Amino acid sequence: MARVRAAALLATGRATVCAVAARRRERADRLASELGLSACACLDDYRRAIDSGPEAVLVEVPHESQQEIVTWALEAGLHVLIGGPPATTVAGASEIVRLATSKRLAVEAGYEARYSALWEAARQMVAEGRLGRIVAARSIALWDGDPGSWYYDQQASGGMPVTHMTYCFVNPMRWLLGRPVAVSAFANRKRETGPRTVREETCVANILFEDDVPYSMTAGFVRPAAMPGWSATLVGTDAGLELIPAENGIGTMIHYGRDGTGTHTFAGSADPFRLQAAAFLDTMDGKAACRNSPEETLWDVRVADAIAASAARGQTIVL
Repeated sequence: MARVRAAALLATGRATVCAVAARRRERADRLASELGLSACACLDDYRRAIDSGPEAVLVEVPHESQQEIVTWALEAGLHVLIGGPPATTVAGASEIVRLATSKRLAVEAGYEARYSALWEAARQMVAEGRLGRIVAARSIALWDGDPGSWYYDQQASGGMPVTHMTYCFVNPMRWLLGRPVAVSAFANRKRETGPRTVREETCVANILFEDDVPYSMTAGFVRPAAMPGWSATLVGTDAGLELIPAENGIGTMIHYGRDGTGTHTFAGSADPFRLQAAAFLDTMDGKAACRNSPEETLWDVRVADAIAASAARGQTIVL
């Protein structure tokens, strides 16, 4: 993802990379080479990047390291594009809000779905009332996770609800449905059960949104081979909508209306990573406001925290 997001920033023609830092210097060298960055500094200590005179920092790291780096960047007066959620805890996300506000810095969390033509079209249809009143929503997001990756490590990732469920699809569903008011969830671990493994390997969460809209989501790191596991559905009083996102951020929409079914694949739509990169640069310049500000995405962390708490306690959590 560091490659994807750095390439998106470079593709705007408005950004240059002055330094790349990684825990191991050879990784920084490799990334710089892959991106054709012959003149940038390659470092094994992110704090030394300040010597290259950056205006902003892209943070793409395991989540256990993220808070330290983002805090350092904001305290140094740098704008920050965070490849993940704003933080893994409500307290951490609240601190990011405080620092970004007090220093008047742009911070954007990495939920690129809000820049996807697929989700933008769905949001417009909901706002225009083309589905009628929303009755219910559901989604499934299964990923065949690598047990050796940091995503599967509870401490390194912060847990599956914040690492995976906020992307799939708490953040974009909040964009469509508004404020969540209550959460209930159940989770299990059946494939990987080691002491460091994420506590919620697979989870089913029910979220009640304002206007009495229930949303049920199934997500996790177990996906049988060739099984479809990536879709979201909205049911309205007048029509229904099925969204099937793709890895490139484009995807397919199926509209179930009274006059029949229509499918839109959004072929040729702009890359949402590039749109997000441009929006971040615009926010730095004071020309616009990002769609995933710390204040906005604090809600994603709150929902993830509520999912984990509900699954652990067997209680409904009121937000």
